[in-house]
Amino acid sequence: MPISSTPPHTVDATLRMVEARDAEVVLLKLMVEKLKMQLLRRSRALFGASSEHLDGQQLALIEGRPLDKLLMPKTPAKGGAANAPEVDRKLPAHLPRDTRVHRPETTAAHHDANGHACGCTGCGGRLRLIGQDVSEQLEYVPAHFKVIRHVRPKLACVACETIFQATAPNRPIARGLAGPGLLAHVIVAKYCDHLPL
Repeated sequence: MPISSTPPHTVDATLRMVEARDAEVVLLKLMVEKLKMQLLRRSRALFGASSEHLDGQQLALIEGRPLDKLLMPKTPAKGGAANAPEVDRKLPAHLPRDTRVHRPETTAAHHDANGHACGCTGCGGRLRLIGQDVSEQLEYVPAHFKVIRHVRPKLACVACETIFQATAPNRPIARGLAGPGLLAHVIVAKYCDHLPL
């Protein structure tokens, strides 16, 4: 709203002109604050940490542009859950394997071909192998990696048909592949030796 430069002739006209100029000053102060915030956020996006990076859609929200005018980036959809069948969780085959067999509690009433006790703790009958669960864990031994295979055989009693299996060993991260030695190495390298991941 343009304000004339000629002096007003009445007191009411002078008061209206003062009110109009006060409103214009308030509007200009708000615009200056908005521009300062935009400049601060833009400089933070350019020179700040990369984890605080703003993309085009976030800047559009700050600057007040409508989102429907922006082109959506065509990025492939991320994979599903970690236990989804299409996720390959196998560790490389060239790493050495250290197999550890975790057998369930048994009695010495019977022994298998390898000399291990295989007596049922419930009825004393003979246990037979019906399968086994194998899980792998990546471990770091200073200067090299190795894979620890945890084998838990499933044994079934011939007499009472009860199935026995040892409990799975604890892991430092639930369902994680990293062993305690590898996690300790990563933490020491990052926070003590100041090496990037």
